Amino acid sequence: MALGRAVEQGTFLEQLLAAVPEVGPEVREHLDDNGELLLHVLMPDLLRTATRLFHAGESEVEGRLLAFIDLALRCGDDACRNAVQVSFVEHAGAFPEETAEFLASWPSALKAELRRSRVA
Repeated sequence: MALGRAVEQGTFLEQLLAAVPEVGPEVREHLDDNGELLLHVLMPDLLRTATRLFHAGESEVEGRLLAFIDLALRCGDDACRNAVQVSFVEHAGAFPEETAEFLASWPSALKAELRRSRVA
């Protein structure tokens, strides 16, 4: 994954799977259930996946997943940025598994967005 490369809704899944092929089962389930990419529906699934990876000690995969979501926030088109802001970050920490330690593992742009969303 080239850092700084734009993440666009039309290529989101291709880029996600190139960066984190381990999320293939979640992506296939999403497409089976919805018939198409629905970013706002996929983001909570990716948040749960990142949480699961964190607690399973799979920090390398979790780190790549969070780095991609961070990239989508920083360099994504409007649809990607909005989906990350509203459907990944805004409710993070609402479930017991989404611990302070997990949230502290986030890359800097995601952490900044989390702080911003809690002030708003």
